[in-house]
Amino acid sequence: MYGTRDASLQWEDEYVRFMTKVGFMRGLSSPCQCNHPGTDFRAAVYREDFMLFGAEYHLDWYKQQIMEVYELDLKARLRPQEGDTKTVRVLNIFLEWKHDGIYMEADPRHAEILIQQLDLGDTVPLAAPNERLNPQQLADEDMKELDNQDASLCGTIVPRGNYLSTDRSDIRYEVEELARRMEKLRDVAYRRLIHFGRYLRGQERVVSKGGYQKNCNIIDVWSDTDRAGCLERCKYTNGGVIVCGSHVIKHWSGTQALSALSSGEAEFYGCVRVGSHGLGLKSILSDLGVTGKRLRINTDAVVAKSLASRRGIGGIRHIEVNQLWLQDKVNNGEIEIEKIMGIINRADALTTPKDGSSTQQHLGWTSQEITRGRHD
Repeated sequence: MYGTRDASLQWEDEYVRFMTKVGFMRGLSSPCQCNHPGTDFRAAVYREDFMLFGAEYHLDWYKQQIMEVYELDLKARLRPQEGDTKTVRVLNIFLEWKHDGIYMEADPRHAEILIQQLDLGDTVPLAAPNERLNPQQLADEDMKELDNQDASLCGTIVPRGNYLSTDRSDIRYEVEELARRMEKLRDVAYRRLIHFGRYLRGQERVVSKGGYQKNCNIIDVWSDTDRAGCLERCKYTNGGVIVCGSHVIKHWSGTQALSALSSGEAEFYGCVRVGSHGLGLKSILSDLGVTGKRLRINTDAVVAKSLASRRGIGGIRHIEVNQLWLQDKVNNGEIEIEKIMGIINRADALTTPKDGSSTQQHLGWTSQEITRGRHD
């Protein structure tokens, strides 16, 4: 019964029975992903929304099968041919099929509501989502705790920004920094929030492009780490971007629980984290019937590559032993690791504040573009 405590579990059992009956194989790492063995027909389920990927005859066959069991509300069938549906809104995300690929855009209403709640008026938009603050230059007023009204406003806006940042890597680092300060909000956090809102005033809409490309056999995971990026607790900040060809699959930024005594050690811990994300993506792709992809970690730290390529802790006696699983993966060839130059690291903007030109460069590297107006 809808609304009961185990309703979601019962619904999962129900649709899995149906999918298995019509020949789909349920995913092991992600039970919401299914593939039809021997074909290029795949499915993803989120709550009661079904998304199917396949040829025309596959979709026609599946529609006939599911309509015999459930009442069906068909939102759209995206196709590249002239006269076909080109845009659909799924889970409040816009998907649009254009002549040069498929475009995805997060719900722009979140940015609009955030700007409205901050009551920015006619303030001038800013070119970067964050500013580099020197703790030694902060006045005593900046460290005062916020009053209840401003603290409540931050508690409303920051979660909205966090939801928006899952589809926009340009604001990911700043939202992570704001969320980290939610435990004890001070005036400096509110100052950062206003700066963040002024950036969104000029960049309310960011669209991710998935252009046409040949089959890509390498999954590139870009890693960057800022040691002691959290000045309050001296924890390191790790950022990562997962790219397949020119398609950005995932990105993140977060303060890690481990404390590193050197930048090289922090970079190694960052590689461990991005490696786990990359293996997780390979597992999801396997659930969809996509196999044979190589996994490559790109890091700008020589020490991190050296630690990952050896066996054992060596001279770094204090390193966390539970992080050494990456060495086995690298030495048996399951994960490759490559040294890159820091100036081309796509994850750099996810760990440190950047100016406007660096933000625009990051958007270009990650196939994102700023657009104006409102979606049709």
